[in-house]
Amino acid sequence: MSVCWTGPQLSRFPVPRRRRHPRHSSSSLFFSIPCSSNSRDKLIGQVQQLTTAPMETLNERQFDRLEHDFITALHILHYHRVLDAYGHLSVRNPLMRDTFIMSRSMAPALVSSADDLITLTIDGAKPTDTSNQNQLFSERFIHSEIYRQYPSVNAIVHSHCQAVLPFTINRVRLRPCIHLAGFLRPEGCPVFDTRNHEGMRLGPAHSENPPDDGSGSSGLLVKDEFLGRKLAYKFIDTKTTVVLMRGHGFTTVASNLQNVVFQSIYTAQNAAVQKEAIIMQNAAMAVVGTFPTGADPGIHFLSKAEATAASEMCEDTVRRPWALWQREVEVSPLYQNSA
Repeated sequence: MSVCWTGPQLSRFPVPRRRRHPRHSSSSLFFSIPCSSNSRDKLIGQVQQLTTAPMETLNERQFDRLEHDFITALHILHYHRVLDAYGHLSVRNPLMRDTFIMSRSMAPALVSSADDLITLTIDGAKPTDTSNQNQLFSERFIHSEIYRQYPSVNAIVHSHCQAVLPFTINRVRLRPCIHLAGFLRPEGCPVFDTRNHEGMRLGPAHSENPPDDGSGSSGLLVKDEFLGRKLAYKFIDTKTTVVLMRGHGFTTVASNLQNVVFQSIYTAQNAAVQKEAIIMQNAAMAVVGTFPTGADPGIHFLSKAEATAASEMCEDTVRRPWALWQREVEVSPLYQNSA
């Protein structure tokens, strides 16, 4: 049975015995301490399912389960059209909290084994295994900078979901209008725009006037620590779980895999419902010219109190949809998961 520890204590932990894990760099170590059968059974009985448990505790068997659930999460996000050939998921490495896990740069639906996963450092978003240097997502800095600034964040999704994109390019704010999206900010999701930071990214000479020829442009992508850090600042309000990205998509953060998948799916659903409501509202105005006297022409969004209560309910029941979504991808011949 492996012993639990927290990241900052790792280097001070007494290590009776250790072995290297074949899928990780030499710095990713797994520690074991022999104990009696009764003690082991008692400890195992206290362990929660990893994907919803605090990320500070882990043993090797659970880590294998984390890899399996990580790949399942990728498949679920593809099945529900949150990810397509693009977009990515990450999870903080519970064994070494200054690293995180992503897949190789490949379509999420095609990730199928632990060999497709890479461990990256939070400092610099570098692979711990240098042989993976050419297999990285260019926007891995989205993940590294958020993990660096927010220790409570353990899972991140970056999506280009079509349902959300319209809200990134106009002044209509994405707000919670269905109870399953109570995690969204009631006043509207913030929008990150790379244009606001391009000049500063290029240096003092261009801080206010970036070049017009497109040289030095990020192409809306977050491809370095500077833009990753600017995006991470958008989550400074602890109530912010989703940040939109102009003409690009959205990023959502959570404490575990199940919650971040839930938020991703229902962010997309909320966006679709809100868009339909706007269309209906505009169509009604076009037909009758005005709303009947006394009628409320606005869309009824969740209040702050409603959003808070709805979000708490969803966190308590997140395993229900996860079980369904997991089964959906298990029975689909497209998705393979041997982790």
